[in-house]
Amino acid sequence: MTAHVNGAVTTSDAVTTSDAVVTHRDPSPQSRALYWAARATLRQVYRVWPLTDAGIRGLAAVERGFTRLPHPAGVHVDTTTLGGVPAVTSTPEAIHSDTAGPDAMTDVAVLYLHGGAFVFCGPSTHSRLCGSLATGLGAPVHSVRYRKLPEVDIAAVVDDVYCAYRALSAQLPAGHRIVVAGDSAGGFLAAKLCELAARDGVRPPAALVGYSPLFDLDAELSDGSWFTRDAYQPASTLRRAQRFWSSRPYELPGSRSMVDCDPAVFPPTLITLAAGELVETAALALTERLHAAGRTVETHRWYTAVHAFPVLDALTPESRRAGEITVEFLRRVLGG
Repeated sequence: MTAHVNGAVTTSDAVTTSDAVVTHRDPSPQSRALYWAARATLRQVYRVWPLTDAGIRGLAAVERGFTRLPHPAGVHVDTTTLGGVPAVTSTPEAIHSDTAGPDAMTDVAVLYLHGGAFVFCGPSTHSRLCGSLATGLGAPVHSVRYRKLPEVDIAAVVDDVYCAYRALSAQLPAGHRIVVAGDSAGGFLAAKLCELAARDGVRPPAALVGYSPLFDLDAELSDGSWFTRDAYQPASTLRRAQRFWSSRPYELPGSRSMVDCDPAVFPPTLITLAAGELVETAALALTERLHAAGRTVETHRWYTAVHAFPVLDALTPESRRAGEITVEFLRRVLGG
């Protein structure tokens, strides 16, 4: 695979890029196969799946299936709480046994916020990714089991993850750094923590990682080019999700679009996207905004990839490489 760094231009596929964006244009056979299989199956399922209480309970089976899988190798997994919010902590075995080597980032912790449109998934669906991040960084990764819709509204979800973040901050020594990370809806939550911490004078995140992050709750959506459109979801599906989120009135603290936030609230930021997916426009807009403000930001676009593909861990070369890029970026900006 080759990567091409674009200047501040509008490319032929109508995506505005900057010096902060790296576009990967040569997908592996595995990525191509996964992309077209997803378009033929999951995209059709999501098109008709009902966003009702019964439909959402059916989606819960996704995480129940993952709970039966073994824990990732090389990590010790504990169930705990942060600020009263359930969490699962993946700690590298070397750190758990007090034999950490010189490459371990023992003064770093990661708070991971899973995606799933605020209605499904959980730490079990993301355990392999969290395990890989833990071993790659030599640092603990805390995956938050926040409450989901329809049990609560999005404001309560934000409150859960903010409680978890503040609790983690309170229990860590002053010199420790916290990385906030998330995919899809979890990317929104991770960015929201940056905004809220700055507002309240709480220890700020040291870095932000977003995998196909949903940065704008109310974004106008279109399917885009047939050759690069979202492999999982047509725009109509996400529009249904937007209506579902809004059907439960709530008062969200701060911005509904992370693009509207003051760039100063964001720490060094890494974003990974599938080219053409529905969340791409807002993510690239935030990239442009941070880059123009002189903030550290690095965004990777991957052709013929599926939404939030880094969560698949080593299933494709792209997933594996995205994980490596994450570790490289965090070690570079955090000095590890």
